[in-house]
Amino acid sequence: MDGELSTEQQYMLQRLAMEAKEMSREQLIEALCDSWEARYRQRQCFISSSRSAGFVFQMEERRPWQQPETEEEFKEILGYVPTEEEANAYLKDAWETATMELDMDEIVLMSDEEFDS
Repeated sequence: MDGELSTEQQYMLQRLAMEAKEMSREQLIEALCDSWEARYRQRQCFISSSRSAGFVFQMEERRPWQQPETEEEFKEILGYVPTEEEANAYLKDAWETATMELDMDEIVLMSDEEFDS
C-alpha cells in the first residue's frame, strides 16, 4: 500500500471541497466533528475486528516517534505528572514495545486443510 489516493478518492475530495464552500461556519464545525466521530468509530471497528482475529494493535493519537520529554507531555499521555521512576518505566516499556522481535519458532501456523474446514 503506497498511501496515494485513488482517482475516485481524489474526485470525492474535490466534490467535498465544492460542497463545503456553500456551508456556514456552524455547518462546517458540525461536519468536522461528525467526520472525527466517524474516524473514531472506524478505528474502534478495526481494533475490535483485529482483536477478534487474534491481532492486537495499540493505536495512540500521538506520534510514536515523539517521546514525551516535558511534564506537560507526560501529563497529556498518562493523565498525571509521573515520578522519575514512572517516567523511565514508561519510556522503557515504549522502547521495548517498539523494538520487540517475533520469535518465529513460537508462531504456530495452521495447515491449509485446517484453514479450509
